[in-house]
Amino acid sequence: MLQPLSMASRDTIQSTCEIAGAKDGGLQRLSCDDNDKIARDWFATQVQELGCKYEIDAMGSQWATLEGQNNNLPPIGIGSHLDSVPTGGKFDGPLGVFTGLEVLKVLKTSGKKTYAPISVINWTNEEGARFTPGCMSSAVWAQKLDIDYAHKCSDTMDESITIIDELKRIGYHGSKEVSFKTNPLSAHFEIHIEQGSRLEKSGKKVGVVDRVQGMRWFNISLRGETRHTDTTYMDIRKDALVGAAKIVLEVERIGKASKTGMATVSLFKSSPQNFCNIPDSVDFSFSMQHTDKSALEEMANAIKKFVYDTAQKSGLEVTKYQNVWSFNPAEFDSEAVACVESAAKDMGYTYERLCSHTGHDSIYTNMVVPTAMVFTPCKDGISHSPLEYASPENCSIGAQTILGAVLKYDSLLRKKH
Repeated sequence: MLQPLSMASRDTIQSTCEIAGAKDGGLQRLSCDDNDKIARDWFATQVQELGCKYEIDAMGSQWATLEGQNNNLPPIGIGSHLDSVPTGGKFDGPLGVFTGLEVLKVLKTSGKKTYAPISVINWTNEEGARFTPGCMSSAVWAQKLDIDYAHKCSDTMDESITIIDELKRIGYHGSKEVSFKTNPLSAHFEIHIEQGSRLEKSGKKVGVVDRVQGMRWFNISLRGETRHTDTTYMDIRKDALVGAAKIVLEVERIGKASKTGMATVSLFKSSPQNFCNIPDSVDFSFSMQHTDKSALEEMANAIKKFVYDTAQKSGLEVTKYQNVWSFNPAEFDSEAVACVESAAKDMGYTYERLCSHTGHDSIYTNMVVPTAMVFTPCKDGISHSPLEYASPENCSIGAQTILGAVLKYDSLLRKKH
């Protein structure tokens, strides 16, 4: 058995939080911004000091590979992300990347050489906060998203800026191919804070993630007619904001009616922005999640019908109804999941099997290679907030579980090859 992982992963998370420059203790490290570049540069320095083979692919994802005994085999991947949402916490994503670094350090310092190579991956634009869709680079790698389309995706706040522009600007448009066919993995493991409170409530230390619920993201645009607010009678108005407000409430109602699903309106912009004009333009986004595919489709269809019915009754035009991100409920690979479960059991950690409620890069790797995840408890289930917190003990337990799972999967590969 290798020596236990140190607390360095936790310490690294705390210290590198300052890279984002967030005064509230959280992260503001949007994909491909200047803070992201600093974090990427730090990652590159760390893995090159370990003697890893270091590469950047054409989506900007960073790959650090430690050789194994049989380098004809594709590496076992440990991946996550360093980008954040605008009001991010310090654990969502970085915990996975820094745990991967810790695994590489333990392997290097112990002198143990795995059978297969081990790669740690910092996937570009997992959050999708600045450039939609989320999990962009892993989706391209799994060939579920065209790379030319991905490169043209624009900043949500400035359509003149594309992700390829920003990758080039910060020096992270690499040459490595973005495809599981030409740049394969044997498996993919990821550790992440739970972003919920199930583990905290049960008192279990490890979440063995064996499935993921489905998700849909939509962008909607409504157009009406702007007139003077003081002189236009209520019964002749074509108020895009009023129509959108009705839709916001209906999205919430449908989410609640689904019992175990979720539905949320997030991005929202209306114009003109002044006291004396009726808003004639509203652009907003909403997402929905459910563990059952048919229920997810029912939710999506119900909301779409309500949007068009509301527009018709209100004299509005739906100029955009765009599904920008979509994946169905899925199960993770049983063999990879068993490796995680066995690792937790061998080390005496309490655990339970869980469904992931949101998107991760592992959703896409799971479509093409064996994949499993570890969830770590987080305080009050809070995420995407400066209040996001995972204890040193739980970070260490999760990291140790990932190490054990990777070594168990490596043993399986040795037996097969």
